[in-house]
Amino acid sequence: MAANLKVKLLQHLAKKNDSKGFTLVELLVVVVIIGILAAIALPSFLAQTAKAKQSEARSTLGSWAKAQKAFRTDHNAFSNDWASLSLGLGTQTKNYNYSQAGGGSGTNVDGHATSRSPDLKGYAAQVIVVTNKTITIVTSNGNLTEVAVDMPDGLCEAVNPGTKKVGAPTVSLAKKGGNVTVSCAKGSLNFRTGTT
Repeated sequence: MAANLKVKLLQHLAKKNDSKGFTLVELLVVVVIIGILAAIALPSFLAQTAKAKQSEARSTLGSWAKAQKAFRTDHNAFSNDWASLSLGLGTQTKNYNYSQAGGGSGTNVDGHATSRSPDLKGYAAQVIVVTNKTITIVTSNGNLTEVAVDMPDGLCEAVNPGTKKVGAPTVSLAKKGGNVTVSCAKGSLNFRTGTT
């Protein structure tokens, strides 16, 4: 009986050792599957990361445009620098350098978000003042004529990523209908419409 027990014990131990690990083929299949999944997911992840970083520039230039409009309303001139706009934003972040051109009593001011990374797109914005519309208000004391002031703005995005400064757009307002036209510089698109 002892010999029979020894044989069964040895058979049991032999079976137990056969299923102790993974074969090289099984490990290779798992590594290949993980590699394929990573190859599919990585470009998508990197594109989403770049979009998130670029939203910083769009948001900052949008805030800048609103602040310039408010400043123009209060001071009858555009601000000459970022600090006087009280945005609470610096002119340099990890991803972008911000600058502006124009300002003062001119009819327009340009803002730029220049990428600090070759993987991100640059942006440019413009705010203009249009005072060529006349409004007649009928009152009990007679007609009152006022000149309406519009301050449309435009935002253009570089077609290709890079650290080159994007040219400022040209924003105009049609006399009839009040339609805003944004003409972007060469190599950039109107961010809101996707056209040049």
